[in-house]
Amino acid sequence: MTGQPHDKLVKAVFSEAPQARALLRNLLPQDLADAIDFATLKLVPGSFVDEKLTERFTDLLFSVRMGRDVALLYVLFEHQSTPDPVMPWRLLSAEARIWERWFRANPNARTLPPILPVVLYHGDRPWSAPERFSELMPEGAGRRGAFWEHVPEFRIVLIDLSRFTDAELKARLAIEPALALLVLLALRNVHAPDFQACMLEWGELFARLLDERSGLRAFEMLLHYLHEARGECVTEAGMKALCARVHASPKVEETVMNLAEKLRAEGRQEGRQQGRREGRQEGRREGLEAGARQSLVRLLRARFGELDGAALARIQAADLPTLERWLDRFVNASTLAEVLA
Repeated sequence: MTGQPHDKLVKAVFSEAPQARALLRNLLPQDLADAIDFATLKLVPGSFVDEKLTERFTDLLFSVRMGRDVALLYVLFEHQSTPDPVMPWRLLSAEARIWERWFRANPNARTLPPILPVVLYHGDRPWSAPERFSELMPEGAGRRGAFWEHVPEFRIVLIDLSRFTDAELKARLAIEPALALLVLLALRNVHAPDFQACMLEWGELFARLLDERSGLRAFEMLLHYLHEARGECVTEAGMKALCARVHASPKVEETVMNLAEKLRAEGRQEGRQQGRREGRQEGRREGLEAGARQSLVRLLRARFGELDGAALARIQAADLPTLERWLDRFVNASTLAEVLA
């Protein structure tokens, strides 16, 4: 499973101010949440993740007011199953890119907006990697003594979903939009072997979601995510059980079942296309092997005479890299043994 299904879901949901407020207002430490005017929260377009790491991380940047000052909230969603051991460095690099863009937009500025670095992690095990930048350095170099004040230092605001139970998340976001809570629950439990049972436990939340404005569209987005991340969840039996749990009307149930069938059909079509691609690649490889094998046998017979059964058997069993290596050797070899060594 790649980071892409998580990426699409996170960006689609938490780019919206109501969902982002629900996430940050309820999961940030209380003293930080109290200092932020969440009514002023606005999404700042752009991504600041290194291009080589976009499959592992999704990021969102928000501006807020803190008193009379503008501050930035940089939220990095980590999609790996284990903590990144150099996460503070990732964040410092991203903050440098954010400030660089700030200076380009404000060339006469003499101050920088403070950035709050937030990591939302939903791996299989609790976070155990460094949370402070100085922890990336040897203790003797930058973590003690007079050297300390000359070393960059900050601490990540860590939201570790593995340390919450489903009940704790439900309690914290009880009065928030159902979509924000369902996404957090899905991210937290996406690796769980009993994910189908988890979905049924969230029946009340799904019912709330379907009652909300644009709820059916949001439900469709969630199903797309579950289909990509865990295809076995979008089964006919599973969707019927979920519709029964939420007491869906016949119209809603029909829409859900049609959507589930559409997703399964797309999955089958994608599987057939992948099979055809793999078949074409296999066919090309077999064609190259056959051509290399025929050329090698013809060249060897021309120089060394008829080949014995053992040599022919070795050539027949060889893969393409081996055949190419023997063809290269043939140029300078004086005996058959030198070629097939």
